[in-house]
Amino acid sequence: MIQDNDIYYDEVCRELNVGKVIKLPVNGISMHPILKGGEDYVILTPVRKPDDVALEDDRMSLNLLRHERHSDRGRPTNHTRGDGRLTLRRRDIVLFRHEQSGDIKLHRIVHVWGTLLLIRGDGNYGPYERATVSDVLGVVIGGTCFGGHPFKAYSFGWCFISRFWTTTYRVRLWWLLLCRFFKKHFRTGKVETDAVPVK
Repeated sequence: MIQDNDIYYDEVCRELNVGKVIKLPVNGISMHPILKGGEDYVILTPVRKPDDVALEDDRMSLNLLRHERHSDRGRPTNHTRGDGRLTLRRRDIVLFRHEQSGDIKLHRIVHVWGTLLLIRGDGNYGPYERATVSDVLGVVIGGTCFGGHPFKAYSFGWCFISRFWTTTYRVRLWWLLLCRFFKKHFRTGKVETDAVPVK
């Protein structure tokens, strides 16, 4: 079933607001290559602190309180706590409402400063998007990545991938700029000539 994006995301927001955990297909390329649009999905939990329940997905079992205990680890400056809501931490992927455009996006928290979050898609190399804790609608606790491989956001493997991807941002950016430079200035192609056919 094809729906208008605004209507679809309004429905997603309503589900999260009433405390439901939802399964959301990944669209677009902003989280590429880790989350592939059209191939992967994520499981989102509301920001409000969950009860002691385990969620059974098609391919895995997710424990919401285990995710919360995992999120509480680390330096205080890397996450933001609050009464009655989940801890939002650096490298968490969140569904949030963009403060300028009002669009709803699924991107990764790159820095946390109090209640201010700096967010960017894994496949984006532009400036940060700014959001506050109140702009966050849901937090990713699991799903699939790299075209269908299941993950839990509190697992060692996922944490390693997230850390590697965020810490290598500058290296990847310079590599991308270097590739674009060489492609632009040293591109090889077919040389067109005005050849006269031989009779």
